[in-house]
Amino acid sequence: MVTKCPRTLDKPVLLFGLEPEDLGLLSLAVGVLSLFLGPMVPGVLGFAGWFLLARFKKGKPSGYVLHRLYALGFDLPGLLPSPSKIKNYSIWSKNNGRYEVKKFTVR
Repeated sequence: MVTKCPRTLDKPVLLFGLEPEDLGLLSLAVGVLSLFLGPMVPGVLGFAGWFLLARFKKGKPSGYVLHRLYALGFDLPGLLPSPSKIKNYSIWSKNNGRYEVKKFTVR
């Protein structure tokens, strides 16, 4: 007996074809635009953005948009600064010619 095995065993949660964080980014952009432009223009731009984002993400892994934003240099809370801003990571910092150990706190 042969059964088909799906390509993805654990499918991500999709809302209207987008992941929740992508839908949140799109909603945030539409919400900010609606404060300045009224409801009609941001509504049309939101629908067009949803369509283009769904087509852009087709075949890409989950979390692709946030990874691209991180790689482009946007600061995301809870992550180290992006590689475009800091070239090397180290626990040692050079302060006035002396090397000191950086203190990290875990929350």
